[in-house]
Amino acid sequence: FVSKFETWLMNEKKYSVNYSGKQIDNLKTVCLDAIKCEIPTNNFVKQIQGFSEADEDRFIVTLSFDDLDKIRTSDKIVNDSHINARKWLLIGCEIGQRGGDLLSITKDDIRYKSGNMYIDVIQQKTKKSVTIGVINPNIIDIIENGFPHKISTQKMNDYIKKVCELAEINESIEGKKYDEDTKRKKLSFYPKYELVTTHSFRRSFATNYYKIIPTPILITITGHSKESEFLKYINKHEDKDANADLFMKFYEQINQKREPQLKKVL
Repeated sequence: FVSKFETWLMNEKKYSVNYSGKQIDNLKTVCLDAIKCEIPTNNFVKQIQGFSEADEDRFIVTLSFDDLDKIRTSDKIVNDSHINARKWLLIGCEIGQRGGDLLSITKDDIRYKSGNMYIDVIQQKTKKSVTIGVINPNIIDIIENGFPHKISTQKMNDYIKKVCELAEINESIEGKKYDEDTKRKKLSFYPKYELVTTHSFRRSFATNYYKIIPTPILITITGHSKESEFLKYINKHEDKDANADLFMKFYEQINQKREPQLKKVL
């Protein structure tokens, strides 16, 4: 029965791997609750296994530094709503927060210390308090001289697709997009701008700065609890050589800053 149910979910209903696996998990949970209530169940119940999409099967849409530069400098983005959405997009890819947290930021969340800009965020999902330092001059200019007005996540997702289209973020990439005919997400190749959502902002930040900024620092900004969760989020595996290279890089920087020490030799 379980095998037939899986086939029905994925092949006939065309549900995603993760959604189908969750339904199997739900089935098992109901059966386990039935056992607690002393309702007769099949002996196979405890062996039912849910499933989820493998890391290599996940399609992550991110905007590279080059993409962001094209978006920032595009002169084709002239509509007021699109200009506002572009500002949110650029800020979002620089501070690494979820769409809901990003769009909830106001000027009251901005503060300064020793001439540096900070944004304080309490993440809605985890309730974690996060502070992000802003050093990119283009983002500082947007925040100080043209802070974007709040819009809904739904409108944001619509606008940023048009923003990216106007900026010619149109390379063909593999991903999943909602199909009006089947009412399911369809895996195929699409222009990148069609697949960009507010969730791309946080992923872009994490992906762009991975191996540039030490991962423990990135984790404190994105709000991930463990490095393994962060790496799964950006579909990467731990690169021990890269970690060693980063250590040597910072070691060299530390030693370059040290003043020469003169010793008296007798």
